[in-house]
Amino acid sequence: MAQNPWQRPVNKNLWVLWKLKPFLRSRLGLLLAYLLAMLCSAGASLVLPQGARFILDKGFHSYKALLWISIALFILGMFTVAMRGLRDGLATWLGQGVVADLRSAVFSHALHLPAIFYETFRTGEVISRLSSDVTILRFGLTGVLGRSLQSGITLVGALVLMLVTMPQLLLPGVLVLPLLVFVNIRSGRLQRGYSRKEQDYLADLSAHTEESINGIRVIQALTLEPQTETRYRQDIHLLLGQVWSRVKVQSWSTFLTGSLVFLALSAMLYLGGLAVLEKQVGMGVLAAFLLYALMAATSLASLGELWGSMSRLAGATERLLALLDEKPEHSAQALSGEVGKVPESSEFSIRNPARLTLERVAFRYPSRPDVPAIENISLDIEPGETVAFVGASGAGKSTVFSLLMRHYQPSEGQILLDGTAIDAMPLRSLRQQLAVVPQHPVIFSMSIADNILMARPDANEAALLAAVKAARVDEFSDRLEDKLKTHVGEKGVTLSGGQRQRIAIARAILRNPRVLILDEATSALDAENERLIQEALANLTAQRTTLVAAHRLATIVHAARIAVLDQGRLIAIGSHEALLKSCPTYRQFAELQRLHEQSPELSTLEKIRA
Repeated sequence: MAQNPWQRPVNKNLWVLWKLKPFLRSRLGLLLAYLLAMLCSAGASLVLPQGARFILDKGFHSYKALLWISIALFILGMFTVAMRGLRDGLATWLGQGVVADLRSAVFSHALHLPAIFYETFRTGEVISRLSSDVTILRFGLTGVLGRSLQSGITLVGALVLMLVTMPQLLLPGVLVLPLLVFVNIRSGRLQRGYSRKEQDYLADLSAHTEESINGIRVIQALTLEPQTETRYRQDIHLLLGQVWSRVKVQSWSTFLTGSLVFLALSAMLYLGGLAVLEKQVGMGVLAAFLLYALMAATSLASLGELWGSMSRLAGATERLLALLDEKPEHSAQALSGEVGKVPESSEFSIRNPARLTLERVAFRYPSRPDVPAIENISLDIEPGETVAFVGASGAGKSTVFSLLMRHYQPSEGQILLDGTAIDAMPLRSLRQQLAVVPQHPVIFSMSIADNILMARPDANEAALLAAVKAARVDEFSDRLEDKLKTHVGEKGVTLSGGQRQRIAIARAILRNPRVLILDEATSALDAENERLIQEALANLTAQRTTLVAAHRLATIVHAARIAVLDQGRLIAIGSHEALLKSCPTYRQFAELQRLHEQSPELSTLEKIRA
């Protein structure tokens, strides 16, 4: 495992649990009720040794006394059981509520983290924190933390009552206490370190699992099953190594703590027995003291065993809160639409196509800071104009689109929408005016209709059906038993590449944007489907500013202007015919695709617009 490769926290104490207090504030009443039930439960338990003292010293003098003592014991027992049941129920409800709020907060925050975060932070790591770490936190808050508090309260109460009952017998405990503290502190530190590494290795295992399942077809096609299994087993062995190290420390700690505790108890029994034999105290007093000593020893041993679990709880909390510390791509103010001078609605009416301006825009990806993705690009795109971007892979076409969507911020320069810098606009307002049809559209595990309605959840059925028809989705959905209600499986696994792309185009049509971005939008379609989709796109682009990226020049030769990118630089811009004459790079692209010898009939877009 690499050294802290994905912003993994390295805090080494339990104070991180204090950071959960914001999630407890809304449940303050429940927390107080839980603490009260815990105090009552511990207090009732601490009364029992006094009952034993009374019985042994006073005995039973009458049937009536025996009856009242039995009734008192029953009432005390019922009260203790009731308080424990209430304590456990409140602990579960409180813990589950806190975990639910924290899980929701982390997931919501993850949705608003910028693309730069996911460029360096593996998806499997995030999933691990939202699953494994949340599970640890859930069991920790509902069990470990409550048991630790209960043991701590019982320990303090038992020590106080030991001091009140027979203070002279505390000497063995005082002598053993420093050793017990040293063993627990040393064990806790070691277990925290092993627990943190264990959770990191578990995150690596989750990430590897996700990558393998997502790439299962590639693994099977390349017959990489043995290598993948070997790597997975290696990850498991690394995880088990950390577990074994933690368990060894925990076992030795339990053994040493138990040995020291029973050493102290044996010494207390001997000294107390001498006091009884010499008639200094009664047998009931010694019995009460030993019961308190046993309760203190049990609580101390429980705290020692729970120390490792507390460390795991702290580690899980730490890793979850570390995600919340990551800076989102916009502030709450920007999300609510209160930033800048641009209103959400009327000024940016869908009826008006947008003007886009790139002013000396430059950008470098954080993962590749030495390689410029785009350099000093200036471009003015008129309202309703279609501008195509061409260039080799890595030339910067998709980067321009990512900057326009504000997935990243330009290193230099700015992008303007209708004269307003997009970084001064509310992010929601900006993105509501854009629609992207990517080369590899993401399809979610839901019905065809629900996938399309993601673009505009409030759209009525007529608008949905119009988008379906325009994108030619109906040509395959009508053949399915459940039509548009057909569930498409995870990532649209039941659909072909072309069908997934048509759903993405239907989304864009339904969104009705001012700026349309087509990033290889027809790359997965055959010739006939491409012709049909080009017809739909021609209608869609007619009243909108449109940016198109394509490798096949036949799909964009009749764009109003074509921008040629080379290694992140804009080297030429003009019509297809002008670029064939003036731009050697573009001419080379055309020659490779033999476009200069073929008729304009290759492009259906020209036919539609003729």
